[in-house]
Amino acid sequence: MADSIMQTEKACFITGSTTQLCRHHCYGGGRRKASEKWGCWVWLRYDWHNGASYGVHFNRDLDIRLKQQCQERFEKLYGHEKFMEVFGKSWI
Repeated sequence: MADSIMQTEKACFITGSTTQLCRHHCYGGGRRKASEKWGCWVWLRYDWHNGASYGVHFNRDLDIRLKQQCQERFEKLYGHEKFMEVFGKSWI
């Protein structure tokens, strides 16, 4: 698995907490392996991952926001064409 392109520290991407962390793949399902290969993941505290109703797995707005931020970072590194080749869909 590649290092995250979204963060360098092992801390919750939202709160900065360093406890109860889970790795969240910004693009899951059929895109999970590509997320791992290209570093499209963040650390989230358990509640912000899937431990509470406001967590990314239950909060569509947060899910889309993370996808958009990750796409922006990916495109700065590799370009839009590569993003579309790898993930096949734009969230921006």
